Amino acid sequence: MRTVTSFLLAAIVALVALSLTMLSSATMLDRGGQDVVRNQLWATLLGFVGLGLAASIDYRRTGRLAWILYGISLALLVLVLTPLGHESKGARRWLYGTQPSEIAKFALILALATYGANRAHLMHKFWNGICLGFGVAFPVLVLVALEPDRGTTALLLMVTTVMLLMAGVRWLFVIPPVVLGVASIVTMIVMSPMARTRIAAYWNPDAHRDGAGLQVRKSLLAFAAGGLHGQGLAEGAEKFRVPEVQTDFILPAVGEDLGLFGSLGVVVAYLVLLLCGVTIADRAPDLHGLLLAGGITFLIAAQAVINIGVVTALFPNKGLPLPFLSRGGSSIAILLTLIGVLLSVARQIVGVERPPTGNRNGSPIRNKPRINPFANPDFAPLE
Repeated sequence: MRTVTSFLLAAIVALVALSLTMLSSATMLDRGGQDVVRNQLWATLLGFVGLGLAASIDYRRTGRLAWILYGISLALLVLVLTPLGHESKGARRWLYGTQPSEIAKFALILALATYGANRAHLMHKFWNGICLGFGVAFPVLVLVALEPDRGTTALLLMVTTVMLLMAGVRWLFVIPPVVLGVASIVTMIVMSPMARTRIAAYWNPDAHRDGAGLQVRKSLLAFAAGGLHGQGLAEGAEKFRVPEVQTDFILPAVGEDLGLFGSLGVVVAYLVLLLCGVTIADRAPDLHGLLLAGGITFLIAAQAVINIGVVTALFPNKGLPLPFLSRGGSSIAILLTLIGVLLSVARQIVGVERPPTGNRNGSPIRNKPRINPFANPDFAPLE
């Protein structure tokens, strides 16, 4: 397991270092470019502090903390919808320089993992598995959707579904709430002129070259300008014409400066992260650890896939940052803390032996009988 965690940390450090480098390159012509890099650096340092603290805490002791953080995140999501929240480009997502939706990602994963571990023997039942399980996620999904932030809402819906399936919920029980959630997101898209325009630009980019399709078109031009080997750090000029290059479209800057090989290096780093996360989840000593590691890994991997798909014109444009690379203090601090939780799960794997695998509750994901931490008198039931 030490090899797995070493590769995981190496991938994270490489992505974070590249982030600071590319933000310096992408903002070198901006008057406040140095402030952007400085703020990101401070947020990164805070994130590594969070990583260290989270890794040092036994994840099995986080039951009460999970629900406290969950309550705080709901309160922040409510406050961001009030006049205290900052509105930009038709969305109200910021509260005193932070994004509560990023904190909500962390809180929701902790809460779902705690809930699933506490009710493992009941998750195959409709009420406990689906009704109460999605009931945990429902307030977060609604509040994030009201900002509005359709991309994060869809991402959290996917994370919730995957975690509940890992906890033992049956496929058939998952279908109705997922269909309802997808229908709600589609309705939000239909009712939003901006979202409709982005969908139209995706299907017919030539008709929206200088409108909703401009961002993706400039992104592809930046990739093309980089070629195989790139223009060199801080040498590319096309990236300065890409809107939001610091945030959602940071990968085209990588492609122009470092070329195809640099972009593929980023993809390889995410693949390493995915494989390490899956390995930790598979070897987790109990269901709580499985849910935490699986939820964290899926969140980061899914967000990376969506962002890469958007900047390469594979998916319709949707504002989700690239994990560990895009500008965003709240995002980098929370993501690094989540990696700390992943490392906490990995720390408990050494020396753990598990009985043979089996699937007894109809879940499509192989459920392994795991050591129950609550059977140990040293551990109190999670609350």
